[in-house]
Amino acid sequence: MRIFAYTLSALLLATALASAQPALVLKAEADRVAVVEKVKPSVVAVFARGGQGGGTGVLINDEGFALTNFHVVQPTGPTMQCGLADGVVYDAVLVGWDKVGDVALIKLLPKKAGHKFPYAVMGDSDKVREGDWSIAMGNPFLLATDFTPTVTFGLVSGVHRYQPPAGIFLEYTDCIQIDTSINPGNSGGPLFNLKGEIIGINGRGSFDKRG
Repeated sequence: MRIFAYTLSALLLATALASAQPALVLKAEADRVAVVEKVKPSVVAVFARGGQGGGTGVLINDEGFALTNFHVVQPTGPTMQCGLADGVVYDAVLVGWDKVGDVALIKLLPKKAGHKFPYAVMGDSDKVREGDWSIAMGNPFLLATDFTPTVTFGLVSGVHRYQPPAGIFLEYTDCIQIDTSINPGNSGGPLFNLKGEIIGINGRGSFDKRG
């Protein structure tokens, strides 16, 4: 009888755990969707005046300062245009850059005094580990004609990677490797953790390394 009672209890426990799994999966999905909705307004579509070229950036404070790649703003010159997910286009100016590290700081210009921009919180990339989930957002192939960013989801594949310069620029001395899908146009866009914190700026896809 003791064996029967134990087996029955184990069966009931297994049944309870099995029934809980779909709920856990649905909760994880809902949490991920909520994070995307939270940070989406901070993602910037960056393009030259007249809509030529393009890339992505991310707002990092409510004054309109945003991070992107240097190679995104290099062809635009000192001024550019930026679209947010609400469909509004802003003029923007180049504030600072690191040509070798492929990072640039731009500033979106508010249309009226006192305007506050949505922004994402900076995370700690030193805490990122292989196997962490990551979310990339941006404008691959300039598909986001209404400036609503494309979302991709995947794993952190490696940390502290080194990518040699492309020519004399774009040397990534300490970067995060991801299997989260990015394509031309994602450059300069944010890589988020599941808290919605910025853990990186998407810059290079090593497609030439494929066999």
